[in-house]
Amino acid sequence: MTTIENIYTDINPLPAALSAKGKIKPDVWVCIEANAGIRVSMSWDKRHQTYSYDREYKTFSGDSFQEVLDKALAFIQQLPSAEQATLHEFMAKLGKLIDAGKADGIDLDYMNPLLDTMKRLSENVITFQPGAKL
Repeated sequence: MTTIENIYTDINPLPAALSAKGKIKPDVWVCIEANAGIRVSMSWDKRHQTYSYDREYKTFSGDSFQEVLDKALAFIQQLPSAEQATLHEFMAKLGKLIDAGKADGIDLDYMNPLLDTMKRLSENVITFQPGAKL
């Protein structure tokens, strides 16, 4: 039988697991609703947030606590490492900057260093060379 103590024991490590994946100020909670099942929900601050309510959310639902716990654990496990997530976020921002520069007709002398950096970053991600020189 699942007890409240068992639920606490099972969900208490989840915020630390999310933090290890680079999530900022993670929260995890369980919701049990009559005639609707059970949910495990997680949220964390978006990186470089402007407002305290600027958070990301993920919710898993099912018919049993173990089912939703397993879904939550699988989600956390498949998250990229904190370093990979930061690199992917930076690459996305750099890609948008390059696209904006191209759309605005920025001179190639300014664009080429950005394009070279993006190429090296992409190769680093593909071959997974943490700490490689850019």
